[in-house]
Amino acid sequence: MAGAPVKLGSILSFCVVFYAIYYRKDNFEDVRLSPVKEHLLYLENENKVGSGTHQPKVALGYGACHDLFVNATSLLNPKDLKGAPEHFNEISSKDEFLKSFTYFFKHGAAAERFMSNSALYDELVQQSLKLPDTRWAIGGNAPLMAKRFHLEGWKVLLGAKMSKKLKSYIPKDIEIVGDNGNEEVKDDIHMILEYRADEKFGEYKSPRANRYIMHNDENNPLLTSLEKLGEHLITFSPNLLVISGLQMMDNFPFKQDDKDLRAERLELVKQQILSQPVNTLAHFEMASYVDLELLLHLTTKVLPFVDSVGMNEQELSNLNSVLEYGKVMVVADSNPRVATALDQMRKTFQLIRQKNTENGSKRKLTRIHVHTLAYQAILTVKGSHWKRTKAAAAKASLTAHRYVCNSQNIALDKCKLLLDDSFSTTTDDNNNSRVFFEATKPVACWDEVLDNDEVDICVAPVLICTEAQLTAGAGDNISAAGLVLQVEK
Repeated sequence: MAGAPVKLGSILSFCVVFYAIYYRKDNFEDVRLSPVKEHLLYLENENKVGSGTHQPKVALGYGACHDLFVNATSLLNPKDLKGAPEHFNEISSKDEFLKSFTYFFKHGAAAERFMSNSALYDELVQQSLKLPDTRWAIGGNAPLMAKRFHLEGWKVLLGAKMSKKLKSYIPKDIEIVGDNGNEEVKDDIHMILEYRADEKFGEYKSPRANRYIMHNDENNPLLTSLEKLGEHLITFSPNLLVISGLQMMDNFPFKQDDKDLRAERLELVKQQILSQPVNTLAHFEMASYVDLELLLHLTTKVLPFVDSVGMNEQELSNLNSVLEYGKVMVVADSNPRVATALDQMRKTFQLIRQKNTENGSKRKLTRIHVHTLAYQAILTVKGSHWKRTKAAAAKASLTAHRYVCNSQNIALDKCKLLLDDSFSTTTDDNNNSRVFFEATKPVACWDEVLDNDEVDICVAPVLICTEAQLTAGAGDNISAAGLVLQVEK
């Protein structure tokens, strides 16, 4: 199979020489870009979403919000930073906010935090609205993924309670359930503090473009659309159920009178997944979590009962750490080696499979999708319901570029590749298998055996957008794009 791992040996010198001759870079352009783009587009064009009676259906929960996009370094002044950058599980003061933002900024790491100080949050929103580049958009994992599924040709049911104004951002063909008809809804607002690669904030410089999200939600942590979505699932009969937005529960003050409302709501999420026939695939969209109690709930009430998990490199490291050691990993390498990510994917797969068994689940994890700045990696179990893994990796890669550049057209002068000419498939010193990057066949796929199951692993390079227009919502669009070709009706 093209792109499969090979053992190091005499072939190495040939491949390196060939690479040096054919893929020599000059000062203007990486000559790999054009063939990579053409082959990714070829895979996308050869693999279409079904239509008519074969049109797949997806139901997504939970929640929505108004995203307020703000230029982070315009809103914040590095001179106000007192002391070293620091991580906080929740934000209660301006000082904590600045330290927390700078902590993730210097790592170029995505983060999402709850601000418990409502007065300060409202003040920051008002300050943001005075800046010239501030803009509004619809936000929330479920709505953004819903819009991507719809754009790619799926029939969509969205569980979210939102105002009439917020609903106007959603295509009319998407069915929205969550409120009681004429109910007046106050939308939650999320502040999206964006920054570019190599941007400076005082003495610190960001290694990559990213965003820091802050919220003071009232509706979303309670999953207020859960019951309404459940009522409509019976007649909608989806091929795929997507569980997302649970990070809004992170550090939210739930416990009252010794009653754990969060655990109760998550139990209802579990029951909603279990209510679906096993041929309705279930996907969980991971996010930025720091509340260990919530993460441990997810390992017993959500993860054992889904078929698929999607996440970025930060979320992968965190989930792996929680499953293996019971500890939160706040920040990780923002551009990990392929071998490192693949090892974490394998371990996460095995640990969730153990949870499947421990919880007597009728479902087994059969898919993991990890999206990073430099590449897409998708692992699927052979013989499972997931189809077209190679094309899905290509689709996710193309979507990453298009979304971040905010353009359907892929211009080579706005692209760069970070993937090396070859990569190890594991960090295990006893296994020296490598994949050699071929620009004319850029999506590398190979077979492995994990826990007595044969799996396919595909890695696709990302044509990284060098002029980032959007960062928040990229993961939602990429994850959805990775799913659209993998489910067939």
